[in-house]
This record gives sequence, structure tokens and C-alpha cells, in this order.
Amino acid sequence: MTTAPRRFALLVAYHGRGLLGFARQAGGPTVQQALEEAWLAVRGETVVMHGSGRTDAGVHAWGQVVHFTTFRPLPPRRMRDALDAHLPRNVTVRACVEVSPGFHARRSAVGKHYLYRIALGPHRPVLDQDVRAFLPGALDLAAMRHAARALVGRRDFAALAAAGRTVRDTVRRIDAVHLSEVRDGLVVHVRGEGFLYKMVRNLVGTLVEVGRGRRDPRWVEAVLASGDRRRAGPTAPPEGLVLWRVHYREDPFRGLAAARRRPYPGGPGAAPPAPDPQA
Repeated sequence: MTTAPRRFALLVAYHGRGLLGFARQAGGPTVQQALEEAWLAVRGETVVMHGSGRTDAGVHAWGQVVHFTTFRPLPPRRMRDALDAHLPRNVTVRACVEVSPGFHARRSAVGKHYLYRIALGPHRPVLDQDVRAFLPGALDLAAMRHAARALVGRRDFAALAAAGRTVRDTVRRIDAVHLSEVRDGLVVHVRGEGFLYKMVRNLVGTLVEVGRGRRDPRWVEAVLASGDRRRAGPTAPPEGLVLWRVHYREDPFRGLAAARRRPYPGGPGAAPPAPDPQA
């Protein structure tokens, strides 16, 4: 008798150094490839691991959500542990739950929360240089906060999308941009319904231009109005970006206290993350 397929959701964290991002591709290791090969090793079954979205090479995640359908399930706790035993050291499954057949990691999502970590000062952050972008000197935080106001709301973000984008609709909604000072640096939180390719990194690079005093805060509004990627700031380095959390109307991981424990993104002595009204 054939067993009916069952769907599971995974809460996945990974350190992006050495990875070509989430989606499987030729030429190097990816998170999707690692998860699919781990399940093949555990149960001898070929599945497709569907992520909530792509992340670029070198970008990290603390709250990537992945779903897959299997004919050979295990109890969720055993599934998590079994997958972890076959994953590389820079990828881990923080939680596993069974979900309804209609749940989809990407299509069911209603929002995402990214954070971007910046180290400031005269010296490179040698102990955590792979998870923070380095900018020598200081930034004008007040000016950056002023400029960030233009980014909140439903806007056409064509000017902050990668030049090689393939989507036609560039209108997205950003719900909040919060800049938080931490020891020796800054954390930029960006929360919205969805993001274009490299949009968060381009957004941060544009705010940094204001923080360095090269542009007036009102310049950001003009950049968005232009729709021209060439008018915006440079793309911020990938190592500072973290996919922090994916939001759903019905959070599949709600109530899993252990899965929600999280380190402060600024490292030792850092301030806690910005309050999340959807948490």
C-alpha cells in the first residue's frame, strides 16, 4: 500500500561564506543542494527542498524557511537531528514541523525581515569579519534615519533593484527600516512584504552614501523617483546581510521556544534586535 505524502517545514540557519547562496546551481555548493543530499543520505529519497527565497553567495540566514514533501517521513525531532548529522558545518536545521499540504515556504510568506550588520572604526573586525561588512570611520546615523523615511511604504524600487533583474513589477512595500547602534557598529533592520534581487544590499549602500555625508537625506527620494539604478548608491557587500525571519499568517514554528532563541546580531555587547510587532 502506498503511503500518502506528508509535507514538512524546516527552519534553517547558515553561514554564507563558501556557499553560492540558497538555490541549487552548477559551479559550487548551495544550501538547497546540501539539504537535498542530506535527506537522500537519511532516507534514500530524492526530494526538492523549496526555500522561502533565494539568497546571494556569501549571504547568511538565521530564519530561512524550507518545505519539502516526502513519502518516507520521520518524527520531526528525529528528522531535524538526522538532517543535521549529514549537513556541512555551516548549515543547520533549527526546527522541523509537519505542515498542511497547502503550505509553501515562498508562496505562503507574507513578509520578510532582513538585517545588515556594519562594523565601523579604524580596525577591521578580524574575529567576525565574515558576518559584518567593514566601513572605516563613522556614519551620520541621524542623517541615515532621516533618509530611511523615504523608503517606508509601497514604492517603486526599480532604482534599488539589481541591473540584471528579470521581474517586470518593481513595486514593493517596506514596513520598517530601523537603524540600531551596537558596539563598534550599526545594524540596519529592513522589514517588508517582499524584496527585489539585491534590493536590501542596494538600499544599505544608498543609506551609507548619506551617512558618509556624500549625499543629502532628501536625495533618496529623488533616487526612487528616477527609477534608475545608476542614481543609487553601490551594492553593499554580501557578508553583512542576514535573512533574519520569514513571516506567515500562521507561523508554522509558533510555540517552539527553542527555535526562537536567537543571538543578538551585533555580537558581544550588542543591543538587542529591533522590536518586531509581528513576533
